[in-house]
Amino acid sequence: MINLTSIPFTLAGQKITVLGARRSGIYAALLARSKGAQVLLSDIETVTIDDRLALALAVAGVKIETGGHSPAAQDCDLAVLSPGIPNNAPILQSLAEKRIPVIAEVELAYWFCPTADIIAVTGSNGKTTTTTLIQALFKGTAYEPYCGGNIGTAFSQLILEAEKSLHPRKIFILELSSFQLEKIVHFRPKVSVILNITPDHMDRYEHSMELYLSAKLRITRNQQKNDYYVYNDDDALLLSHLPQNCTLIPAGLYSSSAKRFLVDPQRIFSDTNQTIIERERLAILGEHNLYNILAALNTAWLFGLDVTHLTQTLTDFRPIEHRLEYVATIKGVEYYNDSKATNTDAVNYALRSFQKPIVLILGGKDKDSDFSLLIPEIKRHVREVILIGKAASKIKAALAGVVRLHEAGYSMPKALEIARAIAQVGDVVLLSPACASFDMFDNYEHRGQVFKEIVMHLAQETGNAG
Repeated sequence: MINLTSIPFTLAGQKITVLGARRSGIYAALLARSKGAQVLLSDIETVTIDDRLALALAVAGVKIETGGHSPAAQDCDLAVLSPGIPNNAPILQSLAEKRIPVIAEVELAYWFCPTADIIAVTGSNGKTTTTTLIQALFKGTAYEPYCGGNIGTAFSQLILEAEKSLHPRKIFILELSSFQLEKIVHFRPKVSVILNITPDHMDRYEHSMELYLSAKLRITRNQQKNDYYVYNDDDALLLSHLPQNCTLIPAGLYSSSAKRFLVDPQRIFSDTNQTIIERERLAILGEHNLYNILAALNTAWLFGLDVTHLTQTLTDFRPIEHRLEYVATIKGVEYYNDSKATNTDAVNYALRSFQKPIVLILGGKDKDSDFSLLIPEIKRHVREVILIGKAASKIKAALAGVVRLHEAGYSMPKALEIARAIAQVGDVVLLSPACASFDMFDNYEHRGQVFKEIVMHLAQETGNAG
């Protein structure tokens, strides 16, 4: 059994089971094996591993089992958990009975970056935009930035890549979900960022905002006074649960607290009245992106990055794919892909970003959301709603009598066919689903890509994509 009272910087000879044979699990297995552990990669589902990664696992000597956990999966000194595995999974109950410690993949990776700084970003919405913007702010500076986590590249993979570099000032910029934070032990970022807390993943957290918030706040649990916590001080939940163990850096729009960066209708500026950027030069839309920018700027300031560089980076920064992403204009109607909006708060932010009437595509796999939370912004901004996926009937019940509703079943082509028929010149057709994607698609990226492909086909068909 591995003793976790302190960080075990060597894994030589230890038996480790990695649960979950998708990307984060694969790289956790490769990292553990590179440190001398005996590794079993185990997945309860039958998964197909990419040929290149399968070869890397074979060369490293990682044992693999899929389609179920054998008794060998419990014969270990430590288990490493992929974030998608629910806390009530039988394998976790069995490991708990045997008192085998279970850690997150990000915890394992953290053990092998003792000299590098870490910036860790979480929140209900805006994580990917903020993480990617922070990475952009560090490019071309004295630091060598590595960006990943929940954003697509596992922290373990970043460690393996960084070990090949001799650069003296590596920095890891990580997007972290609440799932990834549940099983950290020693993980300690130099800067933690929480953007906001709104209802999400209630199916995982027993309908409890306290449990969800507690998971998010774990990002600060190991920080010390010389570490920093950048937080949105317009968020009442965050404001009422401030940690005492680290230095607090508020980054809101409206509160009266003393802040390093501020916003008015024309510009973003410093507390010394130095203009950072005029708002008209920003390419990313919406109030929510102002929060993301403030979080990123406060983080960059903590590392002494040059203001001129920050201004140029903000000027050049473009929307992230699947996040209020402009696709095309067809016969005077603009189409936007916001597939990453998988909860009601993200949709409300998106709706507030437009001044034009919206035809909204909603639906997918419900995460136990309260869709009535959409009603105020729908009344202000939405002309008609098109429903797709498994949650359509629940959304229909919540919005009945509020807005005109159309049903497209489990078909994105049909949804866009309806949208094209009902949208008027000057409208926006917005895919902002407020749901997960797994009832119809592999993930939110797949959903957004299908939406974009259909829109572009329609644009080519009409000869009007501008």
